[in-house]
Order: sequence, then C-alpha cells, then structure tokens
Amino acid sequence: MARRKRRRHRSDTARKIASALTAVLACCVALAAFVVEYYGGQGIVPTWEDLYDRLDIQSSTPDAEVVASGDTSVSFLDVGQGDAVLICQDGEFCLIDAGTSDSEEQLLRSLEGAGVERLKYVVMTHPHSDHIGGMEAVLEAFPTDTLILPDLDGLEEQSAMLERTLQAAEEYGIAQVQATTGATYLLGGGQLEVLLAPTPEEAGDNLNNLSLCLRFTAGSFCFVDTGDAESEVEEQLVQRYWYGLDADLFKAGHHGSNTSNTEDFLSILDPEIVVASCGLDNDYGHPHAEVVERVENIGAAFYRTDLDGTVTVVSHDGTMQVDCTAWDDQQSDQAA
Repeated sequence: MARRKRRRHRSDTARKIASALTAVLACCVALAAFVVEYYGGQGIVPTWEDLYDRLDIQSSTPDAEVVASGDTSVSFLDVGQGDAVLICQDGEFCLIDAGTSDSEEQLLRSLEGAGVERLKYVVMTHPHSDHIGGMEAVLEAFPTDTLILPDLDGLEEQSAMLERTLQAAEEYGIAQVQATTGATYLLGGGQLEVLLAPTPEEAGDNLNNLSLCLRFTAGSFCFVDTGDAESEVEEQLVQRYWYGLDADLFKAGHHGSNTSNTEDFLSILDPEIVVASCGLDNDYGHPHAEVVERVENIGAAFYRTDLDGTVTVVSHDGTMQVDCTAWDDQQSDQAA
C-alpha cells in the first residue's frame, strides 16, 4: 500500500508541475503576441508578417502594394466561414461585412496590411454573426465616415452583437445611413450602388434575404455583391434589371450555397471571375458542388478563400489580375 501511495504522490506532483509549466507557457505566448501586435516593426521586434516568413507559415494578409497597384482592387479577405470584402478605389476604402468574431484579429491585421488607415464606408449587408462579428472592432480600430445599414426595423434588440455594433458607431460619431434601393455612394472615382434593399417584411423569417445587393462600378469595371441573398432575391434582381446586371467580378452568394447562385442569375451576370468566401472544411459544405459546376459552365474563373486564402482582384486598363495569399510569391494569374 505504501508503494502505491508514493506512486500516486509522484503522479500528482508531475501533474501539478505540468499544469504550472502549461500556465507559464500560455502567459509567455500571450505576452509575445501582445508585444508583436503593438510593438511589431519597432527596433528588433518582428511584425506578424516577419514571423510568418521566418516560420514559413501562410499569411492571409493582403499586400498593400498589390491592393494599390491598379485602378481598382477588390480583396476577399480570408475570415473563415464569413464575409469581409475590401474595395480600394483611388486610395479610398470601403469594407463590406466584417467576418466572424473568431476572425476579428485576423481581419484587423488584414485591413492594416492592405494599407487601410481610414474607411470611407463600412457596409453591413445583413445582421448575421458571420457578417458582423468583427464590425464593432473595426469601427473601434479605424476612423470610419459612414456605416451603411440594411433596414433593421425591429431587429436592433434581437442581437447583442448588432446592438454593440450600433452603439460603437454612435460612440465614435460615425454616421449611420439606412440603405434604400437605388441609393449611390461615391468612392474615389467609383460608385457603390444599392441594387436592392429588402425590408424585414419582405425577408420574412429568412434574414439572408434581408441582404443588401450591391454593385460597384469604376470606369468599365463592375463588381456585384449580394451578401447571403438567396434565389428569391436573385429572381427579383433579374426581373428588375435583366441584362443590366452584367458584371466582371461576382462574390458567390451565401458563401457558394446552392440556395443562391442560380443558373439564370449567373448566366445573366456572366462574370469573368467568381469568388466564394468560406471556411476550410466548413459544416455547410460551402461552396456546393452544383454551384462550382454552374460557374465552370459559364466559363468563369472560380476562387475560394478556404483554399486560396485572401483573394485580391486588381483591375487595370480593362484587365483583371488575381493575387491569392495561398500562392507562392512568384505566382500570378491573369484573366482577360
């Protein structure tokens, strides 16, 4: 019996030592992360990008030089199973949606890496957590001129995340504007247009169908973002605009779900490039195989943030160049 007690005592001691070492290690990691986050690039302290390079770890932060290299750039930021799209036009920035709360820190690093110092617009397509999870943090971290919102009548108090986001906008003196169908907002020499702004009554129980449907144009370049709008809303867009919907670049609706991205809608949009924002091995199976096939059938190039990382499309002189953070630095892709 005495021998067993000694073994149990040694085992308990080992567990306590291991637990203490784990706690110390966790504190050291947290301290190191704090130092890199707030003092990276000063003196001998490396930045996150420096660490990624030294450790050969893939970074999802867009390259500011790439973002600024064309007339227009649209970056589909890798925020896991969520949406965050950054438009840059003539040095001005617009962020459409802000990913999940889990991707908040990555989102902030991505905006900094893209060269954002101020946001002219932050757009909330609809108040689901995978679209507004990091929005409060963005409004706190970056001076923002205007927060563009869908019709939130009766929804403000149903989500603590939404309520905090609106409170942050109020606290920082950010103008809040409810979008309406046909409204336009200037960004540099380009224009963001609200193609459709459904009401809560029209969306019913499906908040995906509350999504603002947006079109950004600059010169001959055209980008369409329909948030998570599903087939019913796509049909409304087709009926309203018909072949006036054509686009060069399209963010796949609802992360590439089969509930969106119908054959009719894609054929009328006829984009050259489609990008799906989705998380690796997500529980929803996004993007769905049927959607990938539809995109291939219209002859569009298809990219996805779960495999390609942050996808930046740069438009210049009538051509689009694609840069993905998952690629090697030497790689590039050209789409006519």
